[in-house]
Amino acid sequence: MWRTTVNLRMRWMGAVACLAACLGLTSAATGDDLENFDHWSTGFPLNGAHARTACEDCHRGGLFEGTPRDCAICHGGSGLFARSKKTANHVPSSNRCDDCHTRVSWRNARFDHMGVAEPCIACHSGVWASGKNARHLPTSNRCEDCHMAITWRNARFDHVGISSGCFTCHNRLQAPGKNSRHLPTSDRCEDCHNTVNFRAAVFDHVGIQSGCISCHNNVLVAGKHPGHIPAPDTCELCHNTSSWK
Repeated sequence: MWRTTVNLRMRWMGAVACLAACLGLTSAATGDDLENFDHWSTGFPLNGAHARTACEDCHRGGLFEGTPRDCAICHGGSGLFARSKKTANHVPSSNRCDDCHTRVSWRNARFDHMGVAEPCIACHSGVWASGKNARHLPTSNRCEDCHMAITWRNARFDHVGISSGCFTCHNRLQAPGKNSRHLPTSDRCEDCHNTVNFRAAVFDHVGIQSGCISCHNNVLVAGKHPGHIPAPDTCELCHNTSSWK
């Protein structure tokens, strides 16, 4: 801590002496007053990355008084004080850098979503900020229909109005779909399932007259129990599709 303070003071004195010479000031201006100069007294303490910045980077042209304090004047534009600024892929924003960034580093910025009225996709496009990945469900760009501003996870999808095409999403890649123990069926999930949950599915046996054992084999669904009379696997010879009884 002490060594850092000394190094900063030496750098400050050197820069002040150089600038004083450029302005034609007397050598007295670099004496005790400059040595004991407290940057905190200006209302702009040198902390974070500013503590590692050379004095002349901010005090351009030998000017001390009137040095700008607004981040955007130094970190944007193309004027005298132009320094590192927003990159081409920066999120669309105002020039209030300190709303998200700290003086320590540009990284680890924190964006406050409170009051944001613009559509999420305006930033979350995968260019300016993280957006839909390759495994995302096929959807529109209205992120806010399912996601909230706190996290992408725990999204809630509203199935209202969806009556077909379940397999478009429920294909075990983008969303849960048929597991390895599922009945051999087509991919028309909606024939048996509803949009509330996969459980409590109802299978319509209309039109099925044979092949019961392909499902009713005690692996996929209930089949012959241990007390069943000796019989072949042609369930349909005795049973109907309404019930076993």
